[in-house]
Amino acid sequence: MRAKVDFLRSLKSGAIVLSVMFAITPSAEAAEDCGFSRGDPKAGEEIYNETCVACHGEDGKGTIPGATDFNKKGGVLSKSHEVLAKHIKDGFQTPGAPIAMPPKGGNPDLTDADIENVHAYLHQQFGCG
Repeated sequence: MRAKVDFLRSLKSGAIVLSVMFAITPSAEAAEDCGFSRGDPKAGEEIYNETCVACHGEDGKGTIPGATDFNKKGGVLSKSHEVLAKHIKDGFQTPGAPIAMPPKGGNPDLTDADIENVHAYLHQQFGCG
């Protein structure tokens, strides 16, 4: 079965075929490919646009000094969910950065489920880092 999935992925329309055959969406597939299959990327996109976009930008490259670039190879998105969730919950300052991210991105209402959803969205949108 895995060989069939790999073959279908190699086809140009593989994502569409997989979506029909296995009733998965390309966004769920992308998050799973990064080793993180929890969370709802659609809900995460809404949270990202409400809480994170001001500093990290629509393109995920960061709009202010110190904001993490989600497109960077080997960056924060290559780390485990536990590390990323801790950075979001507790806040984080990149070494040498002039500004730290506040806990929960400055949104005290952010829940653990919200963080999982944002994580799924980040992987869907920006890859695995």
